[in-house]
Amino acid sequence: MIVSTMLIGLPVSMAAYSVYKRHMPVHGIKQARLDQIDSDFYALLDVRAYNVSDKEFVSEAFNLPISYFTRGYKEIPRNPIHLIAENQMEKNLAVRLLQQKGFNVASYSLIGKNKMQTSCF
Repeated sequence: MIVSTMLIGLPVSMAAYSVYKRHMPVHGIKQARLDQIDSDFYALLDVRAYNVSDKEFVSEAFNLPISYFTRGYKEIPRNPIHLIAENQMEKNLAVRLLQQKGFNVASYSLIGKNKMQTSCF
């Protein structure tokens, strides 16, 4: 009985955590317009895929897609971060990964044709 509960419970809890990590918004991160961000104070970090960020290039941003975080996060400047993402899911995942590595994510902007409706939490 205990073994069957563990066999069912473990995959269910892993799936629930995955959904939480991607879809639940991180509180305390404010949405801001990119043209209102002081790039001298904030590090602009673009986490969109290279092929997406190439089409809507942000000149002062450091581009590091989420899939490259584990090997490239040490190159991210240690200033407070303004995150540039394509959609809410990408933003939520990037904020959590950055906070795990000790970065201060202050705000974010969504850029791209696939962005979802945003609301400030």
